[in-house]
Amino acid sequence: MEDTSSNPLKKKRRFESLDILKGLVMVIMVLDHVRDFFHADVHTFDPADPILSNIPVFFTRWITHFCAPTFVFLSGASIAFVASRKTTSETRAFLLSRGCWLMFCDAFIVSFLWLFDLDFDLFILGVIWVIGLAMVCSAFVFKLNSRILLGLALAIVVGHHSLDFLNHDNPSLLHAVLHQLWKFEFGFGAVFVAYPLLPWLGVMWGGIVLGRSCLTMPVDERLRWMKRWGITLTVGFVVVRLWSGYGNSDPWEIHPTHSGTLIDFFSPSKYPPSLAYLAMTLGPSMLILTQIENVKNQISQWLMVFGKVPFFFYLIHLLAIHVFAIPIAAYQGFGWDAMFLDEFVSLDESLSGYGFSLLGTYLIWAMLVVLLYRPSRWWMTYKRNHPEKIWLSYL
Repeated sequence: MEDTSSNPLKKKRRFESLDILKGLVMVIMVLDHVRDFFHADVHTFDPADPILSNIPVFFTRWITHFCAPTFVFLSGASIAFVASRKTTSETRAFLLSRGCWLMFCDAFIVSFLWLFDLDFDLFILGVIWVIGLAMVCSAFVFKLNSRILLGLALAIVVGHHSLDFLNHDNPSLLHAVLHQLWKFEFGFGAVFVAYPLLPWLGVMWGGIVLGRSCLTMPVDERLRWMKRWGITLTVGFVVVRLWSGYGNSDPWEIHPTHSGTLIDFFSPSKYPPSLAYLAMTLGPSMLILTQIENVKNQISQWLMVFGKVPFFFYLIHLLAIHVFAIPIAAYQGFGWDAMFLDEFVSLDESLSGYGFSLLGTYLIWAMLVVLLYRPSRWWMTYKRNHPEKIWLSYL
């Protein structure tokens, strides 16, 4: 594969299929977060519980698993596009500054949007945090040859399970940031590491290689390349999951019901993401990319709006969901202050009995997505019409 690092392009290029896929996973992400805030059963059982859950509830959670891996992967592709039109020093400065900005935003702004906690007693290091941290790391490797970068990405994604034995009940903050889901209590409050760096860093570096393929490969060759990888990863998921050994942080079991077995099989570990989890999500995502290369219709144009303003959309969708939940909680008798939280909403036992059926959850999701379209389109247009405002690239 040709390396674009020695052939910087100054003209900004967009690849609509990537924007469409990014928009699609953003819309699906809203469903997951609406489920967190409005589905009554989140306070009763885990949707991946093979005993208590059911197929409709599980599917509602399962489909949203595609969001984080795809978003991190496409963030890597965006790095390749930025590097193609900026100098090395400009790209490195952008990655360092934007990465630190995203880390700050997730720890403070996004955590606030999740909790509405004016005391800031809990800082959640989530997907935006890990994208920012991975960007900072990528600032020092984005010039590497594509084959080397892909090799490093695969080594991280496949090899990070060799660190599983180091996980324990009292990890250091550094270890948790690298590889273990954990909540730390400090004098100033709690820090919850939800998205450790490994193996998300490998996913981003794989995305950089994808972005370079968009810039350098003829379309037909690139589509064949993505199809091969998509099939390899999808089949790889089935093989690794059936094996239930290395690559499965959370092995599956056969249950008394077919639905229970199916739920357990398709619930590989996400925190941190196992090899099986990433293969299950990234394989189909790459196959979808091959099918939407030249799609142009009203739905694709609609999804592209969200895909072109992902961080803005991320912030306003959380704000809209949380604000809407306040009067709903009050109406259902939980009080106006019920949604001013000190822990993640689905873990708040005081909200047991709050919420709607799964159908009601889907209706709220559809309503919010429609309401978020116009502000997203406005922000997309504003950014496009003001390229001289550098700060817009950070939101």
